[in-house]
Amino acid sequence: MVTATDSALASGTCGLRAGLATGVTITYTSFLCTIPAPSPGTTLAQDTFHRANQALWGTASDGLVWGGEPNSNSSFSINNNAGQVANGTGPHDAVLGPATGNAEILFTGSASTFSGANIGAVLRWMDTNNWYKAYLDGASLVLQKKVNGTTTTIASVAFTATAGASYNIRFRAVGTTLTVKAWAAGTTEPTAWTITAADSTFTTGNCGLRMQLATGVVVTYTSFRATYQ
Repeated sequence: MVTATDSALASGTCGLRAGLATGVTITYTSFLCTIPAPSPGTTLAQDTFHRANQALWGTASDGLVWGGEPNSNSSFSINNNAGQVANGTGPHDAVLGPATGNAEILFTGSASTFSGANIGAVLRWMDTNNWYKAYLDGASLVLQKKVNGTTTTIASVAFTATAGASYNIRFRAVGTTLTVKAWAAGTTEPTAWTITAADSTFTTGNCGLRMQLATGVVVTYTSFRATYQ
């Protein structure tokens, strides 16, 4: 066993590298690469959206590039130090950071109107047809899952959200336990979770945002952070 310390490379891929000479045959019979899980609370991805006005969302404040639609769909832009999604209809996905199992998202966002629209976060996002989502639609805080294109509501609790006002949503997945809470930005975070549910459909995936737009709706995000749990 060899143990060494070096700070030259911060990330990369595990693999094998061999040096061959004429007539040499190298044979491998096994290979295992393990990556220690980060400590609970470790930031996996973060965006303050504090950057110059631009089309698309580009690179987040943590240096990671947004995946999903933010860098290909013209509905996404940066405006006045906020991530905006406008001039679109239907669902839109934005994911940031590595795939993981146990994670929590905390974001702050608003919708110019909730008529046919919602603001939410996704955990264990595999693709646009497979995920867990927690969202506000103006009347309720909702926890959903989508499996192979079929959406199921896991839980829904009455929650009045005002158009144009900013709200925080904290959404956590640890093992099979899913928990969600929401509260108005600038107010004290409630101690208790609003929704607690159990589901074992997905075990890993990306963290991100998923919103539903309707004609004329502008969705605005001012912060996003995903942490390991």
